[in-house]
Amino acid sequence: MTYTSSLPTSPAHSEKPQVAPAKVLQKVITKERSGRLTITDCQDSSISWRVYLGGGQIHYAESTMGQVERLTYLLSKHLPDFQLPKQAQGQTSTYSLLCKYWQTKNLPLNYFRKLLALLTQEALVQFLAIPQGFLDFEVKIGLDPLLLSAPFRQLIMPIKDQIPQWSQMRPAILSPFQKPLIHDSDQFLKVIWQETNHSRQLQEMTHLLQGEASLYQLADQLKIDVLALAHSLYPLVQAGAVEMSTYQEIQKSLRPAIACVDDSQTIQQFVKFSLEAEGFEVFQIMDPMQALSILIEQRPKLILMDIEMPKMDGYELCRMVRQVDLLKNIPVVMLTGREGIIDRMRARMSGCTAYLTKPFNPQELLELVQKLTSSAEVLSQNLSLRKLPQRRVHPCLGQGYWALG
Repeated sequence: MTYTSSLPTSPAHSEKPQVAPAKVLQKVITKERSGRLTITDCQDSSISWRVYLGGGQIHYAESTMGQVERLTYLLSKHLPDFQLPKQAQGQTSTYSLLCKYWQTKNLPLNYFRKLLALLTQEALVQFLAIPQGFLDFEVKIGLDPLLLSAPFRQLIMPIKDQIPQWSQMRPAILSPFQKPLIHDSDQFLKVIWQETNHSRQLQEMTHLLQGEASLYQLADQLKIDVLALAHSLYPLVQAGAVEMSTYQEIQKSLRPAIACVDDSQTIQQFVKFSLEAEGFEVFQIMDPMQALSILIEQRPKLILMDIEMPKMDGYELCRMVRQVDLLKNIPVVMLTGREGIIDRMRARMSGCTAYLTKPFNPQELLELVQKLTSSAEVLSQNLSLRKLPQRRVHPCLGQGYWALG
């Protein structure tokens, strides 16, 4: 996994300039910059798309939300035998999930790359159909493993005609994530009879238009292409018979919040990328002197904390956290390059739950965070070391304390 220091904290979307996604993408490709480009729709801030690039090539593209419903629809078209694991719901990025499937099923690499290209193409269509969006570009953010690297032109040419079709349906239908709801039953029936080309299809889907399923989900249920579905609904939306609700992902508000208290931009970016790709929400605290008030306000599910920080070290901050009623039961993981027994004992005495030695890889971090945030029972019982395989603990440190590295 590639990482680097993060860019300065981005302002709120309302304060950002609006840009044309197509122009920005072309500029990044021309300059052969590497990183992750994210565009948020100006007309619906709940919709965002991101593209991974490097050396003038496209590596992968996906949505930042609703990944499970989008992936379910796309895989039913391109890989019908794929069974989405239940544990993947809201916790795994599409890319890492697909890579695990490829490795488990031992799929031919060329076939898997073709699948990644098809998923990327569909995301690029939605990315480029947005006329104006809010931009975020994170440099040097990459994918591990990197399995696709293709020229933009090669990817976009087979599906370029879809882009203007989606663009022309705006603002009636902003994206396949929107959820259609019958607004006027009489008008709905009237339009159905007028739309002879889609009449039968519209009658079959009437009972599904309850505002609970997105176009991706409806297309999957009806076994039709999502663009064809959008074309069928377009005259109904224009006539006021159907309204399209703004996409709201319930799971997003339920994502476990992780606080990272560390004065290193590099570590902050590494943690953010490692965990947010797997369904967590990470908020960054650079100044330990401000940490306590922010932690009380945010009340995260878990706190990652560096030991060596200016003004206040992790030991002192951890002791302060344990003295606050609202925070005292939140797991605290110490991030440090110190491996000595004395340092581990000091961390234990300060009240930390686990000890993660730098440098650590994303899987180590993710595994520990998932264990500590998996349930209220885990948090209250402070799981024993034997539930994490291949980890070391010194007998002096006692039960309920995890030491990694």
